[in-house]
Amino acid sequence: MIGKIYTNFCNLKTWKKFIVLFVIFFPFRFLFGIFSEFWFEDEMQIYLIGLKFYSTGHWPFYGPDVVYTFSQIPGALQGLLVGLPFYIFPIPEAPYILLNLLTFISLFFFALYIIRCRTIEIPEWFLWVWIFTAPWVLSFSTHVLNPSYVLPAAILFFISFMEIIPVFRKNIIAYHWAFFFMGFSMLWIFQLHMSWILLLPFIGFAFLTVRKNVFKKLFLFAVAFLIGCLVSGILVIPTFIKYGLASGSGDTTSNIVFNIYNIKEFFTVLARLLSFGSFELARLMGNNTVTRLDYLSEYIWLSPFIIFAGIVGVAQVAWMIISWFLKKPFAEWKAIKFFILAAFLITWLSFFFSVKGPSSHTFYLMFPVVMIYSFYCWQPLFKKKWIRILAAAFLISATIFQITLMDHNYRNKSMYINREKPSNAILQKNFHLLGERRGFDHNE
Repeated sequence: MIGKIYTNFCNLKTWKKFIVLFVIFFPFRFLFGIFSEFWFEDEMQIYLIGLKFYSTGHWPFYGPDVVYTFSQIPGALQGLLVGLPFYIFPIPEAPYILLNLLTFISLFFFALYIIRCRTIEIPEWFLWVWIFTAPWVLSFSTHVLNPSYVLPAAILFFISFMEIIPVFRKNIIAYHWAFFFMGFSMLWIFQLHMSWILLLPFIGFAFLTVRKNVFKKLFLFAVAFLIGCLVSGILVIPTFIKYGLASGSGDTTSNIVFNIYNIKEFFTVLARLLSFGSFELARLMGNNTVTRLDYLSEYIWLSPFIIFAGIVGVAQVAWMIISWFLKKPFAEWKAIKFFILAAFLITWLSFFFSVKGPSSHTFYLMFPVVMIYSFYCWQPLFKKKWIRILAAAFLISATIFQITLMDHNYRNKSMYINREKPSNAILQKNFHLLGERRGFDHNE
């Protein structure tokens, strides 16, 4: 097993590529992260969970808050991911270092997996730049917020899932390891975001698949899955030991309510799901037309690049929808179409039992599925020279926009508006100097 992983992912050529890409993209992603929103309530509260753990030394029995039901997700993972880096580097940027290492490594191996698929013949120069700089992987994998930490586990989960399904399998990961990684990923996400429940149908389908093909090893795969759950889920066990099974849930079950009104969100969920594989510009520029126009006026001389990138982003979503109805010369194309359809239907139907409507970040764990599907959609286009030229111009325009966004956020939203405040809280080990945890925090 180790030899196969090394052959596929960890040979000398791969490590050289990793180092080159790390030097190019890690600083950009790290800067984007530390220049992103810091003072908004959600970001601040996630940061405070880790800072509180570091300041007091008390075990973080619970993680992220679910504000609209005054509940809190059980498990120590979120507090440890944010708080432990302070023990190594007692500076405000410390959690961003670990987060960006985790997400860079996971995105690198995700891109490598796509390249190893062979069927997807996307130019590598486009693949690498897009994987590391697409809007969603910059917005929710570079700065401290709980969905950001979902990405590495989501990538691991869906690569493992595809290695179990015969039509997708590339013989990169052994079956028992694939089930182990699925279990590990599920309990990792369980401690960060309630969207973990979207993974259950995929897990069930994976077991049904091996039941038909390798039934004799089904018990071994089930054990591997449970061990994977235990490895990451061990951080949840202290919570249930201390508070019991009922109270240990942090009252998160209150978020599950029958909500038939979300049936009307069919097209909203579809558009937001596919946006993970596109350059979704409007959301980054502001929450309404006025703020977006203000943003354009602030960078008026760059507006042609920004508008061009935005138009391409809309076209990307449109082409992904059109492609679903087209025939393509890939053996697994039919399976890929049903894969993305299943991801969409599972996501849409899940909101029938959600206390709130479909915000994009609530199903961000579906990012790997959409990104893989999008590459299958775009592959035939890259055979045309003018498309390759357009793609290069698009990446340049998109990067220019991301740089302007970094500048905008640095001056208006980042910790550098008042870095002294979190710095003092860390040095004095007093999280109160930065802010207060929400009143329903269970970590007392």
